[in-house]
Amino acid sequence: MSLLNQKNCTDEEFLVKYSLIYLGMKKIKDENVDKILNMEENKSAFNAFSGRDQFLFVNPTGGEAIKFLLDPPAPAEIKRKALLIIKARPETKEAGFPGGIQNEVVFMELNRPILENLYNTCFEVFLPVLGNPMNQIGWSDLVSKDLMDKFHQFLAHTYVTIGQIKGRTLLPLPPSDVTSSERTSSKDKAHILETSIIHW
Repeated sequence: MSLLNQKNCTDEEFLVKYSLIYLGMKKIKDENVDKILNMEENKSAFNAFSGRDQFLFVNPTGGEAIKFLLDPPAPAEIKRKALLIIKARPETKEAGFPGGIQNEVVFMELNRPILENLYNTCFEVFLPVLGNPMNQIGWSDLVSKDLMDKFHQFLAHTYVTIGQIKGRTLLPLPPSDVTSSERTSSKDKAHILETSIIHW
């Protein structure tokens, strides 16, 4: 069975089939997909997600089974990886997915080191996007500076928390994109370095 060839499927079938693809379980047979769809726990999770809940978690529970949850699985329960499904537009007032579920949800992987994944995603994906001057067109200098300061603080606190969980002292370095930029004044660079020292 090729999960990708299944078009005209229900929202629940879409979630199951694409979760299986993301988890690398593409060769599961139709009867096992039906079992996953008909599990009571999964049905209630689907109903809550198509209603008001914004997040849905997917955790493999065996060789050919996956479980849909409204709360994140404990790190000890994640064998290799789990999935997080997020509604892209949580502000819609009507239940369901008016634009078709394939256009309304985003899949993200969750590995056991969840905080490290969060830090790496924020540092390697969101920071360059937020810091790109083309994405800041229309922002005032005050807004862009404040947003980037808050984002760097968030990254620093996440980095320190990762160290605390591991029983180590991790000290975040000042953001190099700001301290090495010619657009940043000497006064702002000094302020950034002072803030980092105070944080330590």
